[in-house]
Amino acid sequence: MKPLQGKIAVVTGASRGAGRGIAFELGSAGATVYVTGRSVKGSTTDNRSETIEETAEGVTSRGGKGIAFQCDHTREHDVKSLFEQIELEHGRIDILVNSVFGGSEDSLPAGDGRHFWERPSEHWDAMIGAGPQAYLLTTRYAVPLMEQHQKGLIVNITFFVKNKISGNLYYDLAMNAINRMTLGMAQELKEFGISAVAVCPGWMRTERVRDAGFGPKDGTTETTAYVGRAVVALATDSEVSNFAGDALMVAELARKYNFMDIDGTQPLPFEG
Repeated sequence: MKPLQGKIAVVTGASRGAGRGIAFELGSAGATVYVTGRSVKGSTTDNRSETIEETAEGVTSRGGKGIAFQCDHTREHDVKSLFEQIELEHGRIDILVNSVFGGSEDSLPAGDGRHFWERPSEHWDAMIGAGPQAYLLTTRYAVPLMEQHQKGLIVNITFFVKNKISGNLYYDLAMNAINRMTLGMAQELKEFGISAVAVCPGWMRTERVRDAGFGPKDGTTETTAYVGRAVVALATDSEVSNFAGDALMVAELARKYNFMDIDGTQPLPFEG
């Protein structure tokens, strides 16, 4: 029997990137995975081809059960509808992975390399709205389906570099808001048997990164499967509550749980 057989998971922002990699690994572990995002067949975002249906099919082909559900996690009606369907079909969820992020959308005005006072306000709105705000909204609707069973795991995908600004100021603030939010969530959820952790991947070989021509030689050291395996390791750890509130590096989790990236390596933590 697979370690997450019978478990119900939600992975947000799973049409591509980290979300897709996490959904695939949860599927390989046997979970039923609700794959959410805005990109569906015939209507995708950012001029990309990937869709939630493709991800759901990949989950199923790996031994889990993938269920695609179109959801804009900045819209309360969409989020509410998602969890109403899950409650109707399963009555609970066991794992929530928040991995939506809107700060890199091609539709935003250009701003790369600008100082914070020169960046358009749309950058801030996107990073906060489709970042910590979306994480909080989604978690608010997920918790009641965990609370009634007195168990659950919430994983917030984020990023940080110790003693440095991560990327630009707006991005750094958004990521650290998620880290601080995770700590607050963990403290309030402890009495209900629910653990909340933040997980920090390195520089991943996402679809965007590959299409831009970057490879391992450029410092892009991780596949999206690496963060997915970190999530699976946490989800199968009966003592995961020991990490509640922490921001955990994928590379450090790989060493603790002894898992590898798909090429058999254990990439070091990203320090850029």
